Amino acid sequence: MADHNLHTAAKFGAIARVIPDSPCFIQGRRRLTYGEVDARTNALANAFLEGGIARGDRVAVMERNSPEYMESYLAAQKLACVPLNVNYKYQGDELRYVLDDSGASVIVIHADFLPVLDAIRGRVPGLKQVVVIGPDAHADPGQGRYSYARALQHRETLELPWEPPGNDDLLFLLYTGGTTGYPKGVMWDVQLYRENWRILAPMFKSLLPRLKDAPPSLFSPRGGGSSSPLLRFLQSGLFRWLIAKPAVQRFAGNLLEKSMRERYAGDLETVAKKAKAARGMPNVTLPACPLMHGTGFLTTLNAISGGEPVVFLEDKRFDPAELWRTIERERVRTVVIVGDAFAVPMLEELDRHDYDTSSLVMMNSSGVVWSPRIKQALLERIPQMIVVDSLGASEGLSRSEPSLSSDGEIQPMRFRLAGHMKVFDENDEEVLPGSDRVGQLAVSGLIPRGYWNDPEKTARTFRTIRGVRYAIFGDMCRVESDGTLILLGRGSGCINTGGEKVYPEEVENVIKELPEVGDCAIVGIDDERWGQAISGLVAPAEGREVDVERVIAHCAEKLANYKKPKSLFVVDEIPRKDSGKLIYPDIREKVRQLAKRSA
Repeated sequence: MADHNLHTAAKFGAIARVIPDSPCFIQGRRRLTYGEVDARTNALANAFLEGGIARGDRVAVMERNSPEYMESYLAAQKLACVPLNVNYKYQGDELRYVLDDSGASVIVIHADFLPVLDAIRGRVPGLKQVVVIGPDAHADPGQGRYSYARALQHRETLELPWEPPGNDDLLFLLYTGGTTGYPKGVMWDVQLYRENWRILAPMFKSLLPRLKDAPPSLFSPRGGGSSSPLLRFLQSGLFRWLIAKPAVQRFAGNLLEKSMRERYAGDLETVAKKAKAARGMPNVTLPACPLMHGTGFLTTLNAISGGEPVVFLEDKRFDPAELWRTIERERVRTVVIVGDAFAVPMLEELDRHDYDTSSLVMMNSSGVVWSPRIKQALLERIPQMIVVDSLGASEGLSRSEPSLSSDGEIQPMRFRLAGHMKVFDENDEEVLPGSDRVGQLAVSGLIPRGYWNDPEKTARTFRTIRGVRYAIFGDMCRVESDGTLILLGRGSGCINTGGEKVYPEEVENVIKELPEVGDCAIVGIDDERWGQAISGLVAPAEGREVDVERVIAHCAEKLANYKKPKSLFVVDEIPRKDSGKLIYPDIREKVRQLAKRSA
C-alpha cells in the first residue's frame, strides 16, 4: 500500500468531517458526536499550545474511563505530541517515576488524584502544565494549573505552528510493568494500523466454516430494528448450505480480508467512506476494563478509528449491574473485559437478574485467564454471542481465537501458530512443532518500536533473527505437532492479577523496608477469580516478630492497591539457592501448603 498518512489524528479528522453528527462517546446521559469531539479536542490542543507545549512533548493522562481520557489523547496527537497512560491507582513515587521517565510536560488528571500529584509536584521540574478534570477542579495559572472545562473554551479551530502529525511520529506510549518493578513505556506508531488487520482478519475467517452450525440468533437484528433482507438470508438454509462450501469460504474470506485491510490501513478517503457506510449498523463498543491498560485502550482506539460509537460506564468501581443495564440501554454489540475478574461478577449478576442481552455480538478478553467454565456459562445465557480470547502483550499482539455456543463444550484456550509467530530457544533456534522443547514466543508484524528511554531493554526484547524483527516478551511455551501453543507462563516471574501486572521484586522491596522483616518472597498463586493472587512468605529479622497485617498495611500505603498481597505467611527461612537467588518453585509450593492449612 502507498505510504499515506495513517496517524490517528489524520484518521479521526477525516472521519469527523464525513459523520459529524454520529455518536462518538457516550457516558450516562452525556452523548458527544464525532463533530463535537473534533471541536473539543481542537480547543484542548489550543490550551496545550497556550501552556507552552512543543512538538513531540509527552502528555500524561491520569483519569478513569471517560470521554475526557480519549479527548486528551486525541488533542495531544493532533499536535504531534505523544500521550501516555498513568495508572490512577499509583501512589506518589510511582507517579513521579512515570512522569520523570517519560519527561512529560503536561498531565491531564482528575481532581480525585490531585493529592497524589501535589505531594510530588516539586520533584517533577519538567512538568509545565496540569489540566484538571472534574467539578471540583480549580485553576491556578500561576502554578501552571488549569481546569479542563476552561480549556474547552479555547478556539475550536486548530492551526499548527509546526508540521502536522504523520507516519514518522509516535502515536502514544503504553506504560506497562517492568522486570525491575518499574513501568516501562512501549512506543507505538502507525505500525498499529498497518498490521492490525493481519491479526483480526484470520480470527473472523476462522469463523466462516463454523457459521453453518451457528445459532440463527447470531444474525438477528440488533438495536430492536426489523430484520433486513441480508439478515434473513444469513438466517436461511441456503446460506448455511453455501457457507459450508470451501470455495465460498475462500471467496468470503478474501472479501473480509480486503475490507479489514482498507478499514485499518487504507487511505483517509477510504477510511472515511467505510465509516460513513457503517452508520446503518454501528458496532457500539463498551470497554468495561480500564483505558489505562492496553486491552481497553487499544479496543477504544480501533473503534474510533473506524467511526464507531464507544460507551463508558459511570461508576468509579466496576459494577456488573451497571454494565448489563448499559448494554441493554445502549444496545451494545461488543464488550471488552479482562478475563474472569470481570466475567465472574458479570455472570453472577445475570443469575440474579434478567437483562436484555440480545444486542451483544462479541465479548473480547485479553491479558488474563478466562476459564472455560465461565465462557461456557456466558454462551449458554447469550447464545448468539462470540467470545474471543486474545494472546498478546503491550509489546506485541499475536493471535485472537473465537468460540461460539455451537462449538459444544468449551475447552481451555490454546492458540495456534500463525505466519507472524515463531517460538525460539535460548540460542534463537526455532522450536519445531512436536519437538517437546521449550522456547519463547516471538511475534513479528504488529509490534512497537521499542521501549522509551531504554535502548538496552529494547535490544533484548526486540530482536532481528534471520532478517525478521520480532518482539520476544517472555511467554514460555511448547509447540504441539499441530502448531498449537502450550503456554507455560512468563519467564520473568510477572504476576498477572485481574489483568494488572505485578512484579515480585517491587513488592519485596517495599516489605523489606520494615525493620522486623529479615527476608521475604512474593509469588502469584492460582486464583479462580483473579487468575493469580499475590501471596508470599516473610521471615522475621533475628529477635523480631512479624505482624502480617502490619506488613500488608505497609504495602497498601506504599503501593497501588492491586499490588498489595492478599495473603502472607511467616516462616523461619525463605528457600534460596547457594547463589542467594530465590527458589520460586519451592516458595510457591510452600505458600500453597500454608494457604491450604489456613483455609
